[in-house]
Amino acid sequence: MTSHTDAIDARDIANLGHVHDLFAHADPVPSDLAERVKFAITVHALHAEVAELMDSALLTTRGADAQVEPTPTESVTFTAASVSLMVSASPSDTVDTDDAGDRMRVDGWVTTPGAQVEAVTNEGSRTAISDANGRFVLDDLPHGPVHFVVTDPSNDETRPVITPTIQI
Repeated sequence: MTSHTDAIDARDIANLGHVHDLFAHADPVPSDLAERVKFAITVHALHAEVAELMDSALLTTRGADAQVEPTPTESVTFTAASVSLMVSASPSDTVDTDDAGDRMRVDGWVTTPGAQVEAVTNEGSRTAISDANGRFVLDDLPHGPVHFVVTDPSNDETRPVITPTIQI
Protein backbone atom coordinates (compact mmCIF):
# COMPACT_ATOMS: atom_id res chain seq x y z
CA MET A 1 0.00 0.00 0.00
CA THR A 2 1.31 3.45 -0.91
CA SER A 3 1.14 6.60 1.17
CA HIS A 4 -0.71 9.76 0.12
CA THR A 5 2.66 11.53 0.08
CA ASP A 6 4.15 9.26 -2.61
CA ALA A 7 4.52 10.61 -6.15
CA ILE A 8 1.83 9.85 -8.72
CA ASP A 9 2.74 6.74 -10.69
CA ALA A 10 1.47 5.07 -13.89
CA ARG A 11 -1.29 3.20 -12.01
CA ASP A 12 -2.59 6.49 -10.57
CA ILE A 13 -2.63 8.03 -14.04
CA ALA A 14 -4.55 5.02 -15.42
CA ASN A 15 -7.11 5.24 -12.58
CA LEU A 16 -7.58 8.97 -13.17
CA GLY A 17 -8.15 8.19 -16.86
CA HIS A 18 -10.90 5.71 -15.94
CA VAL A 19 -12.56 8.28 -13.65
CA HIS A 20 -12.39 10.84 -16.49
CA ASP A 21 -14.00 8.37 -18.93
CA LEU A 22 -16.73 7.52 -16.39
CA PHE A 23 -17.72 11.17 -15.89
CA ALA A 24 -17.37 11.97 -19.60
CA HIS A 25 -19.94 9.25 -20.28
CA ALA A 26 -22.23 9.77 -17.25
CA ASP A 27 -22.18 13.59 -17.09
CA PRO A 28 -20.52 15.16 -20.14
CA VAL A 29 -19.70 18.87 -20.37
CA PRO A 30 -22.50 20.62 -22.29
CA SER A 31 -21.39 21.52 -25.82
CA ASP A 32 -22.61 25.11 -25.42
CA LEU A 33 -21.00 25.70 -22.00
CA ALA A 34 -18.37 28.13 -23.30
CA GLU A 35 -20.99 30.25 -25.08
CA ARG A 36 -23.23 30.28 -21.98
CA VAL A 37 -20.30 31.40 -19.81
CA LYS A 38 -19.41 34.22 -22.25
CA PHE A 39 -23.05 35.33 -22.26
CA ALA A 40 -23.25 35.31 -18.46
CA ILE A 41 -20.04 37.37 -18.19
CA THR A 42 -21.39 39.88 -20.72
CA VAL A 43 -24.68 40.22 -18.85
CA HIS A 44 -22.79 40.69 -15.58
CA ALA A 45 -20.59 43.35 -17.17
CA LEU A 46 -23.64 45.26 -18.42
CA HIS A 47 -24.62 45.91 -14.82
CA ALA A 48 -21.72 48.38 -14.66
CA GLU A 49 -21.59 51.81 -16.21
CA VAL A 50 -18.40 52.81 -18.02
CA ALA A 51 -17.12 56.33 -17.37
CA GLU A 52 -15.76 58.42 -20.23
CA LEU A 53 -12.33 60.00 -20.08
CA MET A 54 -12.90 63.73 -20.61
CA ASP A 55 -9.58 64.43 -22.43
CA SER A 56 -9.14 61.65 -24.97
CA ALA A 57 -5.53 62.74 -25.62
CA LEU A 58 -4.66 61.19 -22.25
CA LEU A 59 -6.02 57.80 -23.25
CA THR A 60 -3.41 55.53 -24.79
CA THR A 61 -3.94 52.25 -26.50
CA ARG A 62 -1.23 49.82 -27.50
CA GLY A 63 -1.04 46.86 -29.79
CA ALA A 64 0.45 43.61 -28.58
CA ASP A 65 3.78 44.38 -30.24
CA ALA A 66 4.02 48.08 -29.32
CA GLN A 67 7.08 49.12 -27.32
CA VAL A 68 5.85 52.62 -26.36
CA GLU A 69 4.89 53.17 -22.74
CA PRO A 70 1.91 55.47 -22.04
CA THR A 71 2.63 58.88 -20.54
CA PRO A 72 1.88 59.05 -16.79
CA THR A 73 -1.21 61.08 -15.95
CA GLU A 74 -1.14 63.77 -13.26
CA SER A 75 -4.79 64.88 -13.26
CA VAL A 76 -7.80 63.56 -15.14
CA THR A 77 -11.59 63.75 -15.05
CA PHE A 78 -14.04 60.95 -15.86
CA THR A 79 -17.75 61.44 -16.46
CA ALA A 80 -20.63 58.96 -16.50
CA ALA A 81 -24.40 59.46 -16.41
CA SER A 82 -24.56 58.91 -12.66
CA VAL A 83 -21.24 60.29 -11.39
CA SER A 84 -18.15 62.35 -12.22
CA LEU A 85 -14.72 61.57 -10.84
CA MET A 86 -11.60 63.74 -10.84
CA VAL A 87 -8.25 62.34 -9.71
CA SER A 88 -4.80 63.89 -9.32
CA ALA A 89 -1.71 61.75 -8.87
CA SER A 90 1.49 62.72 -7.11
CA PRO A 91 4.41 60.87 -5.53
CA SER A 92 3.48 59.38 -2.16
CA ASP A 93 4.91 61.21 0.84
CA THR A 94 4.37 58.33 3.29
CA VAL A 95 7.26 56.21 1.98
CA ASP A 96 11.03 56.63 2.19
CA THR A 97 12.52 59.12 -0.24
CA ASP A 98 14.41 56.29 -1.99
CA ASP A 99 11.10 54.58 -2.87
CA ALA A 100 9.03 57.75 -3.46
CA GLY A 101 9.13 57.40 -7.27
CA ASP A 102 7.61 53.94 -7.11
CA ARG A 103 4.62 54.77 -4.91
CA MET A 104 1.85 57.22 -5.74
CA ARG A 105 -0.86 59.15 -3.91
CA VAL A 106 -4.21 59.84 -5.59
CA ASP A 107 -6.27 62.75 -4.34
CA GLY A 108 -9.75 62.73 -5.77
CA TRP A 109 -13.22 64.15 -5.82
CA VAL A 110 -16.42 62.37 -6.75
CA THR A 111 -19.88 63.91 -7.17
CA THR A 112 -21.45 61.38 -4.77
CA PRO A 113 -20.64 61.98 -1.09
CA GLY A 114 -20.06 58.70 0.73
CA ALA A 115 -19.16 56.88 -2.49
CA GLN A 116 -16.77 53.96 -2.35
CA VAL A 117 -13.84 54.52 -4.73
CA GLU A 118 -11.68 51.51 -5.50
CA ALA A 119 -8.33 51.84 -7.28
CA VAL A 120 -7.49 48.61 -9.10
CA THR A 121 -3.77 48.19 -9.82
CA ASN A 122 -1.37 45.39 -10.76
CA GLU A 123 -0.83 44.77 -7.02
CA GLY A 124 -4.53 44.46 -6.20
CA SER A 125 -6.95 47.13 -5.08
CA ARG A 126 -7.30 49.87 -2.49
CA THR A 127 -10.58 51.40 -1.36
CA ALA A 128 -11.55 54.76 0.09
CA ILE A 129 -14.90 56.31 1.05
CA SER A 130 -15.47 59.89 -0.06
CA ASP A 131 -16.30 62.45 2.62
CA ALA A 132 -19.36 64.73 2.72
CA ASN A 133 -17.77 66.93 0.03
CA GLY A 134 -16.88 63.97 -2.19
CA ARG A 135 -13.15 64.08 -1.41
CA PHE A 136 -11.01 60.98 -0.92
CA VAL A 137 -7.34 59.95 -0.79
CA LEU A 138 -5.76 56.69 -1.90
CA ASP A 139 -2.12 56.53 -0.81
CA ASP A 140 0.78 54.15 -1.39
CA LEU A 141 -0.40 52.96 -4.81
CA PRO A 142 2.13 51.47 -7.23
CA HIS A 143 3.34 53.64 -10.11
CA GLY A 144 1.71 52.26 -13.27
CA PRO A 145 -1.70 51.40 -14.70
CA VAL A 146 -4.82 51.93 -12.60
CA HIS A 147 -8.56 52.08 -13.14
CA PHE A 148 -11.25 53.13 -10.69
CA VAL A 149 -14.55 51.55 -9.68
CA VAL A 150 -17.05 53.89 -8.02
CA THR A 151 -20.02 52.47 -6.10
CA ASP A 152 -22.62 53.97 -3.81
CA PRO A 153 -22.84 51.73 -0.71
CA SER A 154 -26.02 53.51 0.44
CA ASN A 155 -27.92 52.68 -2.77
CA ASP A 156 -27.96 49.04 -3.92
CA GLU A 157 -29.86 49.97 -7.11
CA THR A 158 -27.05 52.18 -8.44
CA ARG A 159 -24.77 50.48 -10.94
CA PRO A 160 -21.01 50.66 -10.33
CA VAL A 161 -19.05 53.02 -12.57
CA ILE A 162 -15.78 51.76 -14.08
CA THR A 163 -13.19 54.11 -15.58
CA PRO A 164 -10.75 53.42 -18.40
CA THR A 165 -7.22 52.50 -17.31
CA ILE A 166 -4.73 55.35 -16.92
CA GLN A 167 -1.08 55.56 -15.88
CA ILE A 168 -0.16 57.19 -12.58
